[in-house]
Amino acid sequence: MAIGDHLSDVKVLWGVAGCPNTSKILLTAAEKGVDIDGRSVDVNSEVEMNEIKKNSPFGSVPVLKDVDFYIYGTEAIMSFLDDKGFGNSLVPRNGVARAINYQWAHIASASFAPAVAAVTTGGDDGAMETVKASLAALEAQLNAKTKRGDYVVGEFSLADIHWAPSIHALCLYNHESLVDSLPGVKAWWGHMKVRKSMSKENYVAYTVLPSLDEIRSNTLRSVSINV
Repeated sequence: MAIGDHLSDVKVLWGVAGCPNTSKILLTAAEKGVDIDGRSVDVNSEVEMNEIKKNSPFGSVPVLKDVDFYIYGTEAIMSFLDDKGFGNSLVPRNGVARAINYQWAHIASASFAPAVAAVTTGGDDGAMETVKASLAALEAQLNAKTKRGDYVVGEFSLADIHWAPSIHALCLYNHESLVDSLPGVKAWWGHMKVRKSMSKENYVAYTVLPSLDEIRSNTLRSVSINV
């Protein structure tokens, strides 16, 4: 399959290594075969943040540039890349599955990710309890008898991408036992780490997630599939 005009230009992503939202966007791009030039941002630099604010009014990162079009807001960028890339949409077509996708994406973003961030940076016991409760809920969802398939909704979807960066962070910061103790979550994570994306190069999307050294040095990975 030839590269279409919609993928001929490399998209530029400004973000922070280890930030779950930045990682979600890199995973989405890798899944859909969209090339990304990753550029790290120092959120403590006034100069760099002033540049970001020119295209992201509230100074939030990540920010994506496609030719002359700038997009901010994690969900907006993920949706844009989902539409741009190869293969089927990462949002289920079935109305019930679509609602479940958004439901679990919200749980990951609103509850799980902040708690994991607190735990991995020396947070309190309350955060750990939220992490454990969230993982227990995910375990129940993955084992639901009404679900068909290996992923959160059954079929692979954006919900899986929303959970992956924070699970990855737990493993990086020596909390992998929390994942291994739950058979469903452990199996799901095993699938995520070897899953070949729907892009034409059979790219393994997991490889765009950062190492601990990259997080510490704020070194952002890129996605190179078509170039």
